[in-house]
Amino acid sequence: MNVRSFSVLPCVGVLLCAALLVGGCARTTRETVFSSGTLKVVAVTESRLDINVSKYQHYTTYELYVDGKKLSDKAFSMLLQDPDATDDEFVHADAVVLDEGAILMASHSRDSSRCWTTRLSANGGRATLETILQGTVDCGIRPAPAGWRAIYDDRSDLILIREHPFQVHPMAGYWYVLWIDGDVAALYQKDRDHERLVVKLARISSDTTLAEQALPMHTYAEPDLLHASPELRRQWLLDSFTVSMGDAPSIQLRPDHQLDTITPEVWAEYQENDRQNKALDADARAAGDAWIEAQRRELMDADATRGLPKKP
Repeated sequence: MNVRSFSVLPCVGVLLCAALLVGGCARTTRETVFSSGTLKVVAVTESRLDINVSKYQHYTTYELYVDGKKLSDKAFSMLLQDPDATDDEFVHADAVVLDEGAILMASHSRDSSRCWTTRLSANGGRATLETILQGTVDCGIRPAPAGWRAIYDDRSDLILIREHPFQVHPMAGYWYVLWIDGDVAALYQKDRDHERLVVKLARISSDTTLAEQALPMHTYAEPDLLHASPELRRQWLLDSFTVSMGDAPSIQLRPDHQLDTITPEVWAEYQENDRQNKALDADARAAGDAWIEAQRRELMDADATRGLPKKP
């Protein structure tokens, strides 16, 4: 009997562990990240065990409180003053403290069909909201040099946000922010149409180009800057370019630059991949247009059929 009982226990333990792994072990933590008396923001982090990689994944959203009461979706929609969002449920996905009285916040509808970047503050004992960006793609707040944040609109145009004093500066184009000094920003962009990589200095307040360095894509490899920190982006710039952001802004490629280069064979491979991707995109658009046209004709035929006299 004893032998049998000991042989069963490990099996029970294995089954229990398996059940926990399948269901995932979740725990939730709450932390107040902003409090101004009237307005409070609480970060709610759920940690769940991902059995595919055997490690915890962390998901953080934010809850808003006004005068000690949790702000309802209806109340938030009233602050937004967006008639189309009246019945939406909201997820507050990011919050950045701007100063002792305001936060920058990224929110989206529960179905992710719409999003907003807003400045939420407490003035005169009440919460006020300023909409910075309203979109349908992504209103996420991106890192930028100290004291700044970056967001992108639905057209992929850059919007630079200065934290203090709070300022919003739209800048045309999908530019990566490399460095900011005063009113001058160093920006990077891949110009596919002209097959070049561009690094430029721009006046932030007026969105005007002050200096530019263009590099041919058939010679230089595209840098991996998408997920690079602000510090790494700045270092990449200074490792390969001589930059002056003073009275006469200028930028030049350094003779001892550390940019990676590519061979003609690699460039030909890139071009072929790009051609194939464009062909696939064109086929997908054509298939979508054909489906829409077929649906339109089907509706027209149905309407015409309903309008015919009944056969005896």
